[in-house]
Amino acid sequence: MWEPQGMYSKFLLKQPTILFGDNAIMGLKTYATSRVSVIYGSGLDEDYKDKISNALSAFEISFVKKTWIGEPTLKTLHATIKKIEEFNPDLIIAVGGGSVIDGAKMVRTYYEFPFFNINETSFSMLNWKTTFVAIPTTIGSGAEISSASVMYNDSHRTKEFVVSHQFIPEIIVLDASLIVNAPKNMLLASMVDALSHAIEGYMSNIDNMLVDSYAEKAIQIISQFHQVISEGTSPENINKLQLASLFAGLVQNHCIVGATHALAHQMSAYGLSHSAAIAIFLPAVIRKNNNDQASKERFGQLAKHSGFNNGEDLLTFVEDFIAGVDLTKERKIVKENEQHILSDNDFFIQALDDKGGQGNPVPMDKGFLLEIFKEACS
Repeated sequence: MWEPQGMYSKFLLKQPTILFGDNAIMGLKTYATSRVSVIYGSGLDEDYKDKISNALSAFEISFVKKTWIGEPTLKTLHATIKKIEEFNPDLIIAVGGGSVIDGAKMVRTYYEFPFFNINETSFSMLNWKTTFVAIPTTIGSGAEISSASVMYNDSHRTKEFVVSHQFIPEIIVLDASLIVNAPKNMLLASMVDALSHAIEGYMSNIDNMLVDSYAEKAIQIISQFHQVISEGTSPENINKLQLASLFAGLVQNHCIVGATHALAHQMSAYGLSHSAAIAIFLPAVIRKNNNDQASKERFGQLAKHSGFNNGEDLLTFVEDFIAGVDLTKERKIVKENEQHILSDNDFFIQALDDKGGQGNPVPMDKGFLLEIFKEACS
């Protein structure tokens, strides 16, 4: 379902309108619309529904709770698509984490193009009649700035990607009030995902000078403000972390990520969340890639431009950050399945074929990934 982004990745920078800061949601008042559908997950409370209704009080609004659990499938999207078709909106808002936003991208697609074929890779020109707004309720997934919609393939028990640059929302709203009361461990884990996007995107074999600065700025902000997740702070500082996550997501969207994501995507079959799997594999991948001198120098450059003395200091920061995330349950699952996974050739073949991981700066083979997996389990 996924095709490399080619010249788009190297020479262009595409990004939507970004509304952030106090009452950012009120910025939607300026957009012409008449009927609004809000697709949301379990994290949307009645207070924020009222906030959306007040911001769009001049329009008809329908709130639709998503009908999928975890990553969407074509089957689980169907009921939501039907509700959207019945309401016939001209503006669609997705409020939630990566799963909600990714699913909403496909709901919008099938609402406007009922005969859309996810196996067709030449659909780069989709002319939308609707406006799509993403309001993320986590920090780190990058779904709000991604050209991809992550779907789950039941038969292969793995994640797959439907990609079109037209999937990027027209508007992103970064509202800190949706983040401040979220579970701290979830936020910490999701920030590791943001770190991985910045690091793996910067290190990618698809280089993009335009977005290098976004990776550097994302890491700089995270290193300066990550403590606020545990300590509690003003919405202003949470907003900074939201911007860092968006910058990191922009980097991975243009440059593609590497071995960390290739392995993490396979762990969904074992019940691991994406962010937890990323946290387990990221340090081992950095160390493995840094055995290559060119990769090590590139990582050192990223570190210095992000405010660290050298690559070792940045790696130490990553490891210390991950140490603050409670991964007890997830590491137990990995350990219990270690021998099965190590003997499962399909696991590593699927990781090598994972299109989202093919930006790794060092060529990968099964032995390369085996060594990373063993180190991550030790």
